[in-house]
Amino acid sequence: MRTLIKNIFLIIIITLNSFTVFAKDNLVTDLSESTVEISSTFSGADILLFGAYDGQKNDDIIVVVSGQKGNIKVDKKEKKFGIWMITESIKFSNVPKYYYIASNRKIEEITNKTEIKKRKLNFNNFELNNNKIDYKNLDKKWYEALKRNMKKKQFWKIEENSIKLNKNTLFRKTLSLPSNVSTGMYIVKILHYRKGNLISQEESKIKIDKTGISANIYNIAQNFSAIYGIIAVIIALFFGWFTNFIFRRI
Repeated sequence: MRTLIKNIFLIIIITLNSFTVFAKDNLVTDLSESTVEISSTFSGADILLFGAYDGQKNDDIIVVVSGQKGNIKVDKKEKKFGIWMITESIKFSNVPKYYYIASNRKIEEITNKTEIKKRKLNFNNFELNNNKIDYKNLDKKWYEALKRNMKKKQFWKIEENSIKLNKNTLFRKTLSLPSNVSTGMYIVKILHYRKGNLISQEESKIKIDKTGISANIYNIAQNFSAIYGIIAVIIALFFGWFTNFIFRRI
């Protein structure tokens, strides 16, 4: 109930603000939540994005949500002696760990290929590196495998025809974050197109952070990796000894 009231209030504020903001800018947006806390029971989150724009008939809205970049390893497996084994691996760097695109209709119908490449409105224009050879000379199968893995985990996703526009003035979109989303600062870009040209844009941020015991464990693992490793070994040895002790008593 509190969430519903908050969302209704948010829509009212955006609608009222739009009349004054349009004098200097024709796009204003806001999020129902700007901070997401991940606990041990976290099962994903839905964040409502609302916006008001000074639109005309056939105007378009595209939303791009990007997370922090990092390293992602892709393995090649082959069946040998009846067992699937990793025979080769490539580590990609500068990879967006989360990338989500939404639009009110097909992106190729909204703007041209040059603009799509410039704004990274698909998964084919990331500036990636790898630990093997120059990315441009890399076998496309490796990148296709990377895309397939990221899509399967819902880290990379495109939802065309999913943004609802209302009378060329308002729009809304629910941003769904998966349960295994990474922590960090997420950038939300809202792009307003008219006849294929970008006429205005807005940017917001979502902070995703861990809380509770999981946060403490994560911080220790990140900031005191040596101590974390020693503690993990001690715990493993203790449970090994304890299990052996119990079985001796049985």
